[in-house]
Amino acid sequence: MPRTRRLTAMALALALPMLVLVGAAPAAAATPTLQITSVTLVAKGAGLRLDYVVTCDEGAYGEVRARITQAVGNRIAYASEGQYPSWTCTGQTQPLSAFFQADVAGVPFRTGEALLLASISACPGANCEFAQTEQVVRIVR
Repeated sequence: MPRTRRLTAMALALALPMLVLVGAAPAAAATPTLQITSVTLVAKGAGLRLDYVVTCDEGAYGEVRARITQAVGNRIAYASEGQYPSWTCTGQTQPLSAFFQADVAGVPFRTGEALLLASISACPGANCEFAQTEQVVRIVR
């Protein structure tokens, strides 16, 4: 057997058992999705209800964070989620909602346009996947 063939055969003989030990690499987690469906005024502007739809890998732990600001005259209405809503992902589209209390140092929200910054994380273990959205939304009654 020529030397090149022997080296190739020896390399394969050493490498094949290592492939069996390593096994197949785990599939990468899919990037989660976040879609805002509505923002509704509650309690005469003291807060907002954010309705949204998420999709993430089944079994992952999901969490959403959001901030919303609105110009009201020459002041700013502001809210952010004090406790981040969390859920267990089903692998399917999931409709969810969260309430946001207006910051007491600001003014009440009103119907009209506002700026929403939101992000989602989905953690199927130690490795988390993230997605975010920054958009102008319409606050409705």
